[in-house]
Amino acid sequence: MKLILSGLSPETDLERLSERMGHFGPVLGIEPIYEGDPERPWFIVDMDLPAGPATEVARRIDGIYFNDRFVHASVMLPMGNAS
Repeated sequence: MKLILSGLSPETDLERLSERMGHFGPVLGIEPIYEGDPERPWFIVDMDLPAGPATEVARRIDGIYFNDRFVHASVMLPMGNAS
């Protein structure tokens, strides 16, 4: 599942973020998104977790203080087939 993190600095160290997120499960990758307001990027954290545990991780970290900022976290819902 992918988690969306916002509220972090554009200078966020991706390696450190990956290490911290690794406490909750395997991190497959992190993609920073600077489109829109580059001073307020989003980070898509791809984790090897099913939906239920990913939601629990998002709940646990939403509102925590990391790198002098408050983190906002949510689970990215998978896109369904429109058939």
